[in-house]
Amino acid sequence: MFISRTRLRASLAAAALAGGVIVAGATAASAAPGTTITLDPSDAVITSEPLVASGSCASGSRTAVVTVSQNGSVLTQGSANLSGSLTYRVTLDVSQGTTGLASVAVDCFKYPTAAPVGSASTAIGILEDSLVRPIAVTVSPSKVHLGGQLTVTGACPAGTPSAEVLIGSGNNDQPFYDQIVTPAADGTVTVTTTVKPGRYVTVGDAGAVVACGTPDNPAGFGFADFTLLAALPTPARPAAPAAADPASAVPTLARTGTNGLPMTGAALGLLAVGGLLQVARRRLRA
Repeated sequence: MFISRTRLRASLAAAALAGGVIVAGATAASAAPGTTITLDPSDAVITSEPLVASGSCASGSRTAVVTVSQNGSVLTQGSANLSGSLTYRVTLDVSQGTTGLASVAVDCFKYPTAAPVGSASTAIGILEDSLVRPIAVTVSPSKVHLGGQLTVTGACPAGTPSAEVLIGSGNNDQPFYDQIVTPAADGTVTVTTTVKPGRYVTVGDAGAVVACGTPDNPAGFGFADFTLLAALPTPARPAAPAAADPASAVPTLARTGTNGLPMTGAALGLLAVGGLLQVARRRLRA
């Protein structure tokens, strides 16, 4: 919800909304042998929510220190004494974060003054709570065949100067539709598009997101789920009649009939809004 066109990676793995609303994402963690880090939520966190880091440390470690950094500065830090299984769990307060990507790293120590025994890091998107202003979004029809048309409608606040509409598929790391539009005077956003085959189109669950406003003045966002169905089958063309023996040829009536509507395309799925849709769902369904 959320997103800069350059990042909607790995569970939206890093979505930085060019429309300015959110950045979400997580990259594959880098780690020394025996040291791991897992985040909850894993893709994006709202500043009013806690961020939990957990994992394990390399043999010989006694303490785990988890640090969240953003824009070159330490945002927050927490530590935990390790259990006998060398595992840790640290709850972090990211309330001072700003919308964008952040790095989360764990350093495992045997002695506080010595170098870490092991380290691991990953990334997450942070979304300022003030930006999470839910709006109503609908997709019509709720079930769309590949090659068919769908209409996304959103209710941005009246006077909103621009909005971004994203439509995407399940586990894909990019939306297959991403356009900035100008809402009507009352804030209504309406976009109609045809679902065409493409790299980021997959049959199954799908989602659409409307992000209202500009980076300097976000006005809200919302999402709606829908289902993308396989393309309707294209009827086979009748085989051409075999050539008749000129000597026995007789007049025949032309064949008539009605062909079914051919629908071409690929499929569409959930915006791996990863960051985008996951954050929206957590907030809107809470």
